[in-house]
Amino acid sequence: MRRICFTGWLAVAVLLLPLSFFGCVLFPSTNAVIELNGSSGIVPFTVEFDGSSSSGSGGIDTYHWTFGTGDEWYGEGGSYTYEHAGSYTLTLTVRDASGRTSTASVTIEVGPAVWITDENLDRIYKLDMEGNEIASFAAPASRPRGIAPALFNGEWSLYVVCQGDGFQRIFRVDPETGAVVAERSAPAQNPLQLTYGADDPELVWHVDGLSGKIYELNPTSFQVLGSFGTNYFHASQQVGNEPFLHDPQGLDWAEEPGPAGSLWYLEGETKRLYEIEIVPPTSIFSGVQLKVTGDPVELDPSVFPVSAIAWYDGLLWVADVYHHEIVQIDPATGMKTGEKITEFPGTKIAGLAIQK
Repeated sequence: MRRICFTGWLAVAVLLLPLSFFGCVLFPSTNAVIELNGSSGIVPFTVEFDGSSSSGSGGIDTYHWTFGTGDEWYGEGGSYTYEHAGSYTLTLTVRDASGRTSTASVTIEVGPAVWITDENLDRIYKLDMEGNEIASFAAPASRPRGIAPALFNGEWSLYVVCQGDGFQRIFRVDPETGAVVAERSAPAQNPLQLTYGADDPELVWHVDGLSGKIYELNPTSFQVLGSFGTNYFHASQQVGNEPFLHDPQGLDWAEEPGPAGSLWYLEGETKRLYEIEIVPPTSIFSGVQLKVTGDPVELDPSVFPVSAIAWYDGLLWVADVYHHEIVQIDPATGMKTGEKITEFPGTKIAGLAIQK
């Protein structure tokens, strides 16, 4: 257990001499003490906290905990789950029977989780950003491809699309056990990547290699709500007559810049990365629209072929199939930053997502 202590200031009347002068303690100081089962981990990270070692005159009357997320708790101890990666300050303020207070705090570091699928081994792996295996389990069907973590109805789930043996399907599975929660046939016949858009409207986005379309799916029923093919995007100035959705090698959702976020799409034939803004419906009679924004960026050719991409903290990560690496790319230049994840398990990475 990690122990963090803070000694509160002792306030005494001016007429009293310092307590140490008498060699005894008349008014014991108030101390807030935090005990934790750990202060760092991978998302979602559950910390168990205990303030029972805190002390004060007449005992502690009130324990007030804050977690750096806006949530708070009154009680001697408990547990709290950090659902997103980041650095947080966990704080305990105690008040003793005499009314004096003391505060202690500790920094909680929550790292992102990297999810990959392996098409050869039919397995799903959870890694840290160094490539260390945190957990793994069998895929719900053979030849798993795209994968996407989603905070769904307050709990984390994983969406996984599998080619199978001629029966392509999309699954929602428990990220702790791999147990299937829901499943449905995937649209078209060559499922590749998929991603989850967390902003309203919450949607699953899926790209198929045979039909050459991006599909908009209901995250609960997997019903196809819309599809966007090559001709749809050729109308945009940024695409024009360039090959688009000919060889999909990556699709991921990012929070910005639009109100519903954006999709990042990688075209393997041209090695170009495109940003596609998600435009929410303007009325109940209209649907979601996609709009290519900015100029496409050509990526470093040494990372190709790419099986999947993931967007994290303003940078792009690509799954380099030949070198069995996950390589960080500067999306402004398309060049490698020098950061990469290596020596992770598996033989053929197919899907990639970063849980943040």
